[in-house]
Amino acid sequence: MKISCDVIRDLLPLYYDNVCSEDSKILVEEHLEQCESCREELKKFDIEIKYNTVNLEDGKAMKKIAKAWKQDKAKAFTKGVTITSLLMSVMCLVMFNVIGSEVLEDGTLVEPFILIPLFYLFAFIALISGISLFFISKYRAKQG
Repeated sequence: MKISCDVIRDLLPLYYDNVCSEDSKILVEEHLEQCESCREELKKFDIEIKYNTVNLEDGKAMKKIAKAWKQDKAKAFTKGVTITSLLMSVMCLVMFNVIGSEVLEDGTLVEPFILIPLFYLFAFIALISGISLFFISKYRAKQG
């Protein structure tokens, strides 16, 4: 019995996945022995499957790179906050001492008092971000 190539091409995906009935399988194999164009069509399934597998692996690699980049970005931000806070706290102390304080004739004390709480604020931020940086580094080392 002669079956058209269109029917066989409809059955090729099922044949390739090995989910067609035994009769359909025999029918497709008999046709493939005689028809070069259908054999070429079957070979295309192998190529498509291989390309899809490669794309899947590339996607997984890209996700891994993106995750590492995001973690490095967070670590770099935390380092920046720590260093900036330390510098600002030191600068507050230096400015307090450079500006100094003086007592006016009427007995009032004039000093840049605002620099003291700012020093404590920046020192606290530096401490918290430094601790965060430590834990980020430990977590990263444990993961990878």
